Amino acid sequence: MSRIRIVTDSTVRFSTPGLLERQPVTVAPMTLRCRLETWEESPHDEIASLADLFQNCQGFPLAEPPSMERLAEIYGQLVATTDQIVSIHVSSRLSPTVDHARAASQQFLGRCNIQVVDSQSLSVGLGLLVEAAADAVAAGKEFDEVVRIVRGMVPRLYLVLFVDDLIYLERSGLVSRSQAVLGNMLGIIPFLTMEDGKLIPMEKVRSRPRALEKLVEFVGEFAELEHLAVLQSTSGMTEESALIVERLHAMHPDTRISVSSYGPSVATIIGLNSLGVVALERETGRQ
Repeated sequence: MSRIRIVTDSTVRFSTPGLLERQPVTVAPMTLRCRLETWEESPHDEIASLADLFQNCQGFPLAEPPSMERLAEIYGQLVATTDQIVSIHVSSRLSPTVDHARAASQQFLGRCNIQVVDSQSLSVGLGLLVEAAADAVAAGKEFDEVVRIVRGMVPRLYLVLFVDDLIYLERSGLVSRSQAVLGNMLGIIPFLTMEDGKLIPMEKVRSRPRALEKLVEFVGEFAELEHLAVLQSTSGMTEESALIVERLHAMHPDTRISVSSYGPSVATIIGLNSLGVVALERETGRQ
């Protein structure tokens, strides 16, 4: 059999351009749905490309995960060329994709070793795990070592962000409808972190400049970082992301810093104009 194959889902975004063209990674699409209109997401889609779907949908579009049948179809196609698959997906606390992947993998017991990994993250956080798996495969690592590397990164991966529309948090059950409406009226900006794969409100601020400061303060708590990724809603450097990169570089001059945009399916969770930072802490004992 040939080399290890990697499967992920279209919530993923990468810090390294062109990874999908160079590495054996298969992406299972999320589906954006607004009543009868649907759109299969790719890992290249920008929020702007689906602006009409967000603006014209009564309520909000829904992001539906790849079904068990779709994931089983993907695994079945890969089994023709491999008997080892690492399937890494968006946090199970935000989407049932991991559950669908585990159910689909049961159909291949005895034929293919499929290890499903809950990233406990999203977007570029998920992407860092997929990139690490792809790099390990390219380096000739054995299957168990690839899985160990990915699982070992999950506890070292941190995400903080702020959102400017509390209605999205209300849909996720993080605030009540009255809190969302009142918070939007007062211009409150919630600051959230990811804990065990779940978005947790930490505190509230009253301006985007203060929210930017909170992002920088959070990163300042780390001594050794392997990677920092600024997560924003648009592609290309913005004034805000440029400011954050400058501040982060001053604190961690030897840490790689990238800027990535999150896609439409993640926008259904955190809104259309959020900003955050993903921090990968350096593994203890590694330099």
